[in-house]
Amino acid sequence: MRDDDRPNDPASPGRIGDPRILEGPIRSAVFWLGLPILGEQMLNACVTWNDAFLAGRISAEATGAVGFAGYIGWLMTMLFWLVGIGATAIISRAIGAKDLSEARRTTNQAFVMAAGLGLMGTVFVFVAAPGFALLLNMKGNAATIATDYMRIDAIGMVGASISFVMAACLRGAGDTRTPLIILGGVNVVNLILSWLLTFGIGPIAFGIGPIEGIGVNGIAIGTACSRWLGAFWILFLMGRSSHSLRLQLGKMRPERGLIGRMLRVGVPAAADGMITFSGHFVFMTIVSRVPTEFPVAAVFAAHIVGIRIESLSYLPANAYQYAASTLVGQNLGARQPDRARRAAHEAVLQAAVILTGSGLLYFFGAEWLYQLLSEDPDVWKCGVPALTAMAFFQLALAPLIVYLGALRGAGDTRVPMYYTVFGMAAVRLPVALFGGFVLEWGLLGAWLGMFADLTIRAILVGRRFRSGRWERIKV
Repeated sequence: MRDDDRPNDPASPGRIGDPRILEGPIRSAVFWLGLPILGEQMLNACVTWNDAFLAGRISAEATGAVGFAGYIGWLMTMLFWLVGIGATAIISRAIGAKDLSEARRTTNQAFVMAAGLGLMGTVFVFVAAPGFALLLNMKGNAATIATDYMRIDAIGMVGASISFVMAACLRGAGDTRTPLIILGGVNVVNLILSWLLTFGIGPIAFGIGPIEGIGVNGIAIGTACSRWLGAFWILFLMGRSSHSLRLQLGKMRPERGLIGRMLRVGVPAAADGMITFSGHFVFMTIVSRVPTEFPVAAVFAAHIVGIRIESLSYLPANAYQYAASTLVGQNLGARQPDRARRAAHEAVLQAAVILTGSGLLYFFGAEWLYQLLSEDPDVWKCGVPALTAMAFFQLALAPLIVYLGALRGAGDTRVPMYYTVFGMAAVRLPVALFGGFVLEWGLLGAWLGMFADLTIRAILVGRRFRSGRWERIKV
């Protein structure tokens, strides 16, 4: 192996080639690999909570618009999975097999695909924004706020795509610190910009002022600017000659075979995400139409705030999902399937501990959490019963999300996609319709479908992982 094909020294900040992934105690390997991702995810949660808090100080319509734009951003993330998950699976196996040349080639191909997908996402959201608002029964001022917000947010899609995919490449190589530093720093910038642009600054602040706030669009502008900052920052670091996954123009010429390998893994994962989004979108149309004593805007805002609060569970689980994906991929590359299996089980266990704490918080603090993110009493009354019930289903999220990440790290993305189709079409939507329209339990009735879906898919994904069939998949 040439010197330039060797991973960074394990003591270097990048941590590419970290030996703890392939040898030594598994519990500490999972913890130390997942900890930076957990920090990154919690900073992401701060941003989403901040956006909900700012919007909640404006109106219920603003809360619904910002929350729905978050769903559209999530839809675009599903599109980025097309590249990110495929690249992670290939890079992690390459690093495990000590083949840095393939990891570097994959990173360069992934960058070009990420830029192209980001541009497609920008055009799509800009054109489709009014239609999305109409489908969710938004009218008048609510529809205008949502459309404007989504279009401004779309300006940052290319930056978001590049940051997301390059971070996925780094995590696949075992470097979870760099994404924490970059994306975490960007989130801090996002928080500051959103506050300043939304509400402005007083007569004198840092020698400047006064600056008048621009309302809810300030949140979107702050997000778009921070996304581009993250893209430029990560490209600067990965463009340096000393970086193990260095980006080079000469390696960006399309390689059909390598792109095909990424797509074989990434397409089912992206389809899984699109199916999930489609199911959530239909689910939101049910939420916005359930018979209830509360105004439509309050019901929808209660749903959005509840999902924001639930990010306290999803984001930590996602951290262990990424850790499990890297651990499984690299250990399969090193031909250590037993260690890969044990690492995934340990990741589920550690995620379950955190999610248990989240469940207790939802059960005992649901009303306080809603009052923190909204000033509308109707939103509190509508959302608190649903969030309290969510507490009992937190443990289902750990095996669902983390084992899903482990399967993706192995390149097993097709069968989980079928589980998602079943969960959405046969469980979530029918049960939501029953609970919302037959039982007439309002938001809680609709959320019964979500509870049932999460539980059943957790069982299915757990059984798939325990079957061991993922060990024989080639990427």
